[in-house]
Amino acid sequence: MTTNLSHSRPQWHEGEEAMHRLLKVPYEFNPTAPGLPMEYVPWMTQSPLIALGAVDRNGRVWTTVLGGQPGTTLPLARGVLKVTSLAHVAHQPGGRSEGTLGYDPALEALFSDEDGHMHRASSEEQERDEEGRDRDGLLVRHEDGGRLAAGLVIDLETRTRVKIAGRVLGGAVLARPLEENTVAGRAGGPAEVQVALAVDETLGNCPKYLNRKTVQPREASPHLVGDRLPLPPEAVQLIAKSDLFFISSRHGAESMDTNNRGGAPGFARVHTNSDADGVVLVYPEYSGNRLFQTLGNIKSDPAVGITFPDFETGDVLYLSGRAEILAGADAASMIPHSKLAVRVRVEAARFVKDGLPFRGQLLDQSPYNPPVRRLAHEISGAESRSADSVDADGRPVGKATATLIRAHHLTPTISRYTFRLAPDLSTPRSSAEFQQLEPWRAGQHVTLDFSATLDRGWSHMRDHDPRSLNDDYIRAFTISSPTLPTPEERTAGTEHRGPLSGAEFEVTVRRNGPVTSLLAKWKPGAPLSATVLDFGGEEEVRYADAAKGSRTDDDIIVVAAGVGITPLMAQAQPVLESGRRMRILWSLKTDDLPLAVDVLEKVDGLGAVTELFVTRSVDGKQNAEIDRIRRLGTVVRTRRIQKNDVLTKGSAARRRFYVCTGPGLRRSVLEWTAGEYVQFEKFDY
Repeated sequence: MTTNLSHSRPQWHEGEEAMHRLLKVPYEFNPTAPGLPMEYVPWMTQSPLIALGAVDRNGRVWTTVLGGQPGTTLPLARGVLKVTSLAHVAHQPGGRSEGTLGYDPALEALFSDEDGHMHRASSEEQERDEEGRDRDGLLVRHEDGGRLAAGLVIDLETRTRVKIAGRVLGGAVLARPLEENTVAGRAGGPAEVQVALAVDETLGNCPKYLNRKTVQPREASPHLVGDRLPLPPEAVQLIAKSDLFFISSRHGAESMDTNNRGGAPGFARVHTNSDADGVVLVYPEYSGNRLFQTLGNIKSDPAVGITFPDFETGDVLYLSGRAEILAGADAASMIPHSKLAVRVRVEAARFVKDGLPFRGQLLDQSPYNPPVRRLAHEISGAESRSADSVDADGRPVGKATATLIRAHHLTPTISRYTFRLAPDLSTPRSSAEFQQLEPWRAGQHVTLDFSATLDRGWSHMRDHDPRSLNDDYIRAFTISSPTLPTPEERTAGTEHRGPLSGAEFEVTVRRNGPVTSLLAKWKPGAPLSATVLDFGGEEEVRYADAAKGSRTDDDIIVVAAGVGITPLMAQAQPVLESGRRMRILWSLKTDDLPLAVDVLEKVDGLGAVTELFVTRSVDGKQNAEIDRIRRLGTVVRTRRIQKNDVLTKGSAARRRFYVCTGPGLRRSVLEWTAGEYVQFEKFDY
């Protein structure tokens, strides 16, 4: 956040201006309000949580999250807030200080002196409770205007948040007046922490990427698991399941900013975690308000403090390090399909069991959350190769143009589309790429970019279509048509011809999202094209060829659901003609029976090796479709696939499973086939 207290100071500091230039953001007025507008105060008193950022005596930035119930943040005086939260004072061995505040590095930074010590309040400074009993504890007053800090008052149940920045004037940690408790700051025990925060500036934030949670207070019993690098396995697991973290940054000694980053669980990725390579985290920056206050701070000062809270267990991971902004091609090379990301090199960490003074329960995910994007080294095949084909701004570079020429609507939601290939003449590089483009292999996929048609540019909120804010409109579709022999020349008299000029391919897809909805609305004769980024796919997930280490007498068992049959469609004929043993277990809904009729009638002999599981009630019309399928030799069962269906196929000594289903059935099959050879395919775009 940039300071707005004086009209003589600029609207944006140099780091924010640098981000605006980098991302070509037009000039806008800074909406950050000076001081603490009174209209925010009633809302703050009802919010159960506050994240606080602070700087320790070594110059490291840390973040904590406190509270658990309404009243955590209350007005203390004009422009001053009082933060109150449960805490736990633990004894610190060695006698160097009076204790640690639940191993919370941000609180310790706010309550310790320049030597890192926290001191007991004198008898004159002790408070009394409502019954007149003394409440011994810790007390700190910061001179010279207070200690630099920032906060984020947040209510996850209503998806509301307000950023505040200013200075901590002082605070107290008071022992709870219970007979069995020892004195806070000596042997340790439950306590109450109070912080007085003078607010210099305030900014309300939008609800995007906040996953709704209920929050309740809970007394912590913190246990320090580790404060060394690399991170322990439990800390890595916490990051992998987190859908929210809090981050604090600073603009030198002038101001700080504390905010959150949210998304689907696992949106933040651990890039490295070892003694040799250090601890490095990477996360994508989603479409926001374009103020770039956190990133502007990082641009001018890389120090950050990040906290991952586990709302279910109360565990908490505190990290401090240095952040780097990745834009354009640099972002795409780290997280494919991203144009903006942040890489954090962790320099210090604390992983604390049961360290949070609250618990939370998920109600629902934000509708704005994009799918999780994996790191480049976590993916392979065409997806990885296409990620390298970007320009300096991170935009994908095409290799061909695919024009839609036919559509066949098989079911209410499943259609087959035929595309024709032509050179992409947009750049000399694309034209050259087309001439080198090799034919695809049966069962591989094509990666298509529809952004030229669908991308509407930036907007702050888009409640009618929230996922579109971060949609790159790039999709990978399995090619369901067999590979065709390529003529020596498909196009004559042009320097742009290549081996695939004029070639056609088919994709069979279910309508789900903006790209497939665009295809479903297409009318014959209307122009509709997409940019081809690559052909490819996981080489191991192939049925037509013997996979590495397999034998020609292995039993091939394919478990598919719905359009998960598409990887097999182009491969089935060669497998059947080779004489290799193959069994198909295919689950689909009654509405999708026309797809089964189409596929099984099209591939000679496929029906005889297929067992079809129909999962919904059947009416008269569908009985007729089932009769057609049974005449092909297919066994039809009106129930779900069960464990015994899978494990009775083939010989346990030589069978190989290939799975292409939704996540629920995939998890079951992987559990049933534990210890056996299993390959599975997922569609990530």
